[in-house]
Amino acid sequence: MAPPTPCTPPSRIVPLGVASPDVPDTPRRRKQASGYGLQGTKRLTDALRPESLSKRLKKRLKLPFDPDPWQLELLSRLLRGFDAILCAGTGYGKSLIFEGLVVLGRKGKVVIVICPLKALERDQMEQANGKGLVALAINEDNSHELGIWEKARRTAQLLYLSPEMPMADGFARLWQDASFRKRLGALIVDEAHRVEEWGVDKFRPIYRDLCYLRHYTGFKIPFLGCTATARTLQHVMEESRIQNTKNPVLDLLNILPPAFTETTARTSIPKIIIYFDSENACREAVDTLRKCLPSHLRNAVYSFSSILSVKAKTLSWSRFSRGELRIVCTTDAAGMGCNAPNIVYIVTIGAPKSLSVVAQQWGRAGRDRKTQAVCLLLMPKWAFRPALPPTPAAAGPVQRLKGKKKDSVEPKSHTLQHAKLPKGVEEFINLGSEAHTSSAENRCLHAYLRETFAPETELTTYSDLTNSQWLDTGNRSNTW
Repeated sequence: MAPPTPCTPPSRIVPLGVASPDVPDTPRRRKQASGYGLQGTKRLTDALRPESLSKRLKKRLKLPFDPDPWQLELLSRLLRGFDAILCAGTGYGKSLIFEGLVVLGRKGKVVIVICPLKALERDQMEQANGKGLVALAINEDNSHELGIWEKARRTAQLLYLSPEMPMADGFARLWQDASFRKRLGALIVDEAHRVEEWGVDKFRPIYRDLCYLRHYTGFKIPFLGCTATARTLQHVMEESRIQNTKNPVLDLLNILPPAFTETTARTSIPKIIIYFDSENACREAVDTLRKCLPSHLRNAVYSFSSILSVKAKTLSWSRFSRGELRIVCTTDAAGMGCNAPNIVYIVTIGAPKSLSVVAQQWGRAGRDRKTQAVCLLLMPKWAFRPALPPTPAAAGPVQRLKGKKKDSVEPKSHTLQHAKLPKGVEEFINLGSEAHTSSAENRCLHAYLRETFAPETELTTYSDLTNSQWLDTGNRSNTW
């Protein structure tokens, strides 16, 4: 007799909608979906509302003023985990965002700020340390100092780095340290326009690789890119043609006091920065200005350039900030990071390499929001568009038929030099010329700079500062 064929025992029939008492529910291995839909972000709680942040920020940093609404809105966004692009003029208070992320975030967190210049690192580090924060700057000058990486790993609250440092071997060991990665609260790229300007050529190509830092941080760490729109307050912007081409500083003597005596005070000379395109031009300008001043004021004029040592740069800029020096003739070395609150005149002499160079240089003036600042751009004659001749358009061919020379609008050498100007710079220089437009509204330099530096991204863009609770799913980044 053949053994019985094994078969599956019949299962009990359970009515629909009734759970079987014998079959336990399968436990969930994932958290219940929150329905928020934005990876790495938090809901807006009362503690993260701008009014609450304002009170805590003033108390922790002992601020004598109320933070601006845009600062509080941006801090709220970053603390909730959103990435952001901040377009704000120089002197508007971007450093308060960096410091606010430290004091308003969780205890023990560190905020990394990537800076393009050592002077900028040093200035912001000293400012943060003065407010009781533990700030540290690391660049190629001090990266081999004993204990500096251990301090960065354990105690630093604000870590200012040159763009090369996050990709260096020394910092790679920090990225591999799980305890350091847990401390990371935010990553900020200051002066982010340098990514496009310096990263595309051989000057500092590492700028183009900063995007790879996301591989180390993951999506829960907010990224902030800061740059300037050059929409500065209380600035008068003017353009003028250079009259003294061999020694253009002579065109600026009218911004000095009209008369000097042996008793003229040093403070009677307004604080002035004059930008040149070469170190030789700086030295010649210093010699000329000193000859125009009485003997007891000649040491108020100084040259500031890249050939100075770090110690000499620090000392000279400190003297300028305190008011001991009144006029600084410089190259781009006194650009980003050189912060003196009450500079009255910023003068750019010669054709700038780009429009952002002008914006950064002019952004040094009137940073205390009280000083009435004047920004001047002195350009050679060839940089301006020539006035259109009054003769009809057909006059040229007619003149040639009669054997006459065609009227020349400008010399050929001027035309060739003019053609080499970057497009944005050329338009900016000629906003006020009759050859450009007859509309007074279109000649506003503030408006032109604001429109030029407005961000063009594919991010979700908001035209106001409403900190809404719910956002569209699919983008965790917003521009402000």
